[in-house]
Amino acid sequence: MEKLKTILIIDDLDVNINTLMELLDDKYDLLASLDGQGGLEILEEESVDLILLDIVMPDMDGFEVCSLLKSNSRTKDIPVIFITANSDEVSIEKAYEVGGVDYITKPFKMREVLSRINTHISLSEQQTVLKQDLQKNLLLLNQYKEVVDKSTIVSKMDRNGVLIYVNDAFCEISKYSADELLGKNHSIIREPKNYKETFPELWRAINNREVWQGELRNLDKYGNFYYVQTTIMPIIDFQGNIVEYISISHNITDIYNLQQEIIDTQKEVVFTMGAIGETRSRETGQHVKRVAEYSRLFAKYLGLDRERIDLIGDASPMHDIGKVAIDDNILKKPAKLTDDEFAVMREHAEIGYKMLAHSNRPLLKVASIIALEHHERWDGKGYPRRLKGEEISLEGRITALADVFDALGSDRVYKQAWEDERIYQYFREQRGQQFDPHLVDLFFEHLDEILEIRKKFSDVL
Repeated sequence: MEKLKTILIIDDLDVNINTLMELLDDKYDLLASLDGQGGLEILEEESVDLILLDIVMPDMDGFEVCSLLKSNSRTKDIPVIFITANSDEVSIEKAYEVGGVDYITKPFKMREVLSRINTHISLSEQQTVLKQDLQKNLLLLNQYKEVVDKSTIVSKMDRNGVLIYVNDAFCEISKYSADELLGKNHSIIREPKNYKETFPELWRAINNREVWQGELRNLDKYGNFYYVQTTIMPIIDFQGNIVEYISISHNITDIYNLQQEIIDTQKEVVFTMGAIGETRSRETGQHVKRVAEYSRLFAKYLGLDRERIDLIGDASPMHDIGKVAIDDNILKKPAKLTDDEFAVMREHAEIGYKMLAHSNRPLLKVASIIALEHHERWDGKGYPRRLKGEEISLEGRITALADVFDALGSDRVYKQAWEDERIYQYFREQRGQQFDPHLVDLFFEHLDEILEIRKKFSDVL
């Protein structure tokens, strides 16, 4: 059987208490006091679900009693309904100001009293359930927060990007204390180059109430790089306004450094293999270095993105790797090749492609394309596939021009280096025939930089 709710009646007149008890006796457990002090003492011993409180009483009126109840943590949540003969507006307003939930005037109307009591007890029960749920949720939330704080890097920013919260992990990786960070703009850890590339898209996303995810390179207090995998989410209020941003990150510095070491090793292997191929034909490793830097320069002025620029520059040293399979009698012949010998020499493009094409690594895939296409011509008269114009990959067109420029300006077993003016005249003549016309234009526009590269990586030690 469900336990009856308990109601405390505080009124200085017996007749009022008796009237209410007759009305409520079979529906609630009832307690009563003839004055405010007695009612407060009862509440120290008993658990009460609702209080019916008279206003006009000697020594301590109902307003004072209610104020004391609301200032006590044990009793502040008990609903108080004022019962009084006073129906003036001032008394009613004050009743609500001191914390009453309702106001019933005498003489009592049975249905009104019961209805209001039932309503406020029901509301009180709902509030109790909500508070319990809230406490449970807060307990869980604090535990979740503790787990997140221990395992991830957490920060919060206001609408202007000013840090308003950082956890211990954030301080540890950034080398700043919380006092040094809070109130400062998040840019305190910003690495300019990285953020210049990612920041516009990041802010566009979170200001559009989207979640942004990506990798960021930051700077710690002492200028050292660290890398994080980051999720940034806007926090939105009930009106749909963004009030702050929360960032949750994971330290991937060790992973990034390991990946970078693998990439650097790939680049070194590619360059070394390219140099080996050139050495077999009595050319120096500086040739592949110069071709790489020329190619990187052309890619830059074509407006390519940084990743593609680096891929072209790093892969171009492998353009002649297929020469490792060509017989020395042909490769090192100090005279003009016969038609049959030249046919064999031309095979190095297909051989180089087949050596590299099986790899799924972006660097080696680009290198395979360059190896295959760096002897194709803009007019379609090149080899091995007689590709024409933009049928030739941009990587192949770039490396073709870079390779020919360096080859013409260097001594070979079959020729002496050309004078610069002769090379320039040749390029003008071959614009739109052997070479992509736009690349020839870029060559002359940036000739000073090209010659500086040639000087910097000269074969003369």
